[in-house]
Amino acid sequence: MQDLSESLKRCLRRPCRWLVVAGCGLLASCIDGHEEYWLAGDGSGRAEIRYTVPASLARGCGGEKGLAKLLDEFIRETPTLTKATRRVTCEGDRVVVDFRASFKSAIDLIDAVSGDTALASGNLKPAVEPLIGHFDCRRHGLTVDLTRTVRPSKALPGSFFLPASQFDGRRLVYILHLPMVVEESNATRTQDGGRTLIWDQSLQDGLKNSVVIHFKGTVPIPWWLIAAAMVVLAALGWLGWRVRRGRAG
Repeated sequence: MQDLSESLKRCLRRPCRWLVVAGCGLLASCIDGHEEYWLAGDGSGRAEIRYTVPASLARGCGGEKGLAKLLDEFIRETPTLTKATRRVTCEGDRVVVDFRASFKSAIDLIDAVSGDTALASGNLKPAVEPLIGHFDCRRHGLTVDLTRTVRPSKALPGSFFLPASQFDGRRLVYILHLPMVVEESNATRTQDGGRTLIWDQSLQDGLKNSVVIHFKGTVPIPWWLIAAAMVVLAALGWLGWRVRRGRAG
């Protein structure tokens, strides 16, 4: 009977040890994210993105060199990107990924990050795909209705085992500078008279409820398009006048 009791105690202690080990691994699994975008009226723009991720994730992808290689592949595979740069550095047990680029079309960029590219495939897919999230972008004339849903909990499975104190200071921030004031959004706060939308959420809240980024607005017609239309109308008017004058002569 005593042997049976000792066996039961060992069996009960074993899961506890596994939970401790898993918890220690998760302590380094917290993520900090900062994404900032500047959009122009013609759909072009630029982006500055910075993520701090656990070094264990980088090791699974070949370390710093592996992450840099995947980003280089993404840049090569994405024609809409211009002047793209990336920097991957190691800071203790964490890896910092900086990515900056200009892009010709925001819609093409959404298609690129949502597609089967180097950025969201292979070893990185389980961690990166949830952070890229799901995009629902609808256009009706000049009106854009965009919703992006990010699910950090899928990138950090088992994070619910950790106490809230382990997430202190970890945040997910998304900033969008627009050429217009939107009709509706769920942004945490706004700046620049409503043209800058900011979604600022703690990682803990993001793990519980996901992060939903939504806005709807009408894109202004670019000034150069208005000027071009005026030139065309003027040219047509002049041509019509010349035709009428020729007939009269």
